Amino acid sequence: MANALLVFVVMVAIFIVCMRFFKMPTTLAMTFGAIAGAVTAGLGVPIRRLAEGSTAYISFLLIVVSAAIFMDVLKESGGLNILVRDITKMFYKVPFLLLLMLAMVVMFPGAITGSGTVAVLATGGIVGPVLLGMGIPSVDVAAFVALCGVLSLIAPPVNVYAMVMAAGINLPYSGFDKPLAIFTLIPTIFIVLAYGVRWIKGPLALEKILKGIPEVPEEAKRAAVYTPIAVVIAFMVAVRVFPHSMPNLGMPLIFVIGIGIAYLCGARVNLWKSFTNSFDSLISIIGIMIAVGILVNMMSLTGVKGLFVTTVLILPAFLLYVGLFAILPFAGTFLAFGAAAVFGLPYMWASLGANPVVAICGLTLCISLGAMIPPTALVGKFAVSSVGFEGEYSAFIKRSGWAMVLMNLAGILSVYFADSLTFLL
Repeated sequence: MANALLVFVVMVAIFIVCMRFFKMPTTLAMTFGAIAGAVTAGLGVPIRRLAEGSTAYISFLLIVVSAAIFMDVLKESGGLNILVRDITKMFYKVPFLLLLMLAMVVMFPGAITGSGTVAVLATGGIVGPVLLGMGIPSVDVAAFVALCGVLSLIAPPVNVYAMVMAAGINLPYSGFDKPLAIFTLIPTIFIVLAYGVRWIKGPLALEKILKGIPEVPEEAKRAAVYTPIAVVIAFMVAVRVFPHSMPNLGMPLIFVIGIGIAYLCGARVNLWKSFTNSFDSLISIIGIMIAVGILVNMMSLTGVKGLFVTTVLILPAFLLYVGLFAILPFAGTFLAFGAAAVFGLPYMWASLGANPVVAICGLTLCISLGAMIPPTALVGKFAVSSVGFEGEYSAFIKRSGWAMVLMNLAGILSVYFADSLTFLL
């Protein structure tokens, strides 16, 4: 154990040095930390293990990249503008439903790409003006968009945190859709009520709201928006409803089919530009997933994984859950998806007697909050800029902080009572 502890200390030290003094991105810092741990353990630089780890999440990366290209095609063709306008016209007489549908629009890009940043960048500039036109203060609009962006990180079908933890305990990434949908929907309803409905005092002026939405390109067609989305959702549902008669095409192929359908229905965008745009927005996620695979492999090889499990097992339950409550959101800030491997996996390794699906769902809710906490705060900062909030970031955090604390508490309680929440499955 002493040797494993030394290896872990070296891993952390090298990671901090690379991040703080050499200003390396998280991806490289994690990789160098993992390699340093292997060298400290007397294993040299295990090239084969590095290669194995770097490809551990390749199937998940294919899903994320193909979904991002699909989303960019819809955005560049004016599809999101059409979607938001149609939703506004349909539900403006029922503000709660309108706000709930707009929250779903914000979450949709993140739910299929696994990136909250993509969600707020794609939709913030479109949904924000609608919320402002409804009379909601700009700080609440920013909080609404940011919190929905955070929830998009855990929404099905693509929850990268859950994928990392499931792969780390050899659990197939299946059976997560229903509990993740519940974990997403319940906070969304409270966000809609707290940051939206409470500000609406009377009937909404449709023309005033529509005026703030970006114009739809002349060549944009509704069929190019709704048909691809319907086809993609139909394939996803069919595989689950008819598992014995419907072949599982795989998520990457389903999104590629969706892109093809969009073109057949009249979407004319530069596919190469969509491809490069997607990679630009996802490069950090791709790097983190590669680094996480390497880190987990090195932790297993050097005994650090066993050290974590032993430590978690001997900790008093109270200290364990208080520690998770305090650490997980900040771990998500500095390590992004790597937090699921570094802090989420040790708990899962040590608690395999509990229901793993519910526990993973709760942990992902806590870790995802790091996307709003400085210094990185990618989702929070992009949400603030996309909706035009001009106040201090501290004012934004103060306004949304209570919701973050409640979501963090809900996540920890879900982990603690995982066996009692199996009815969610």
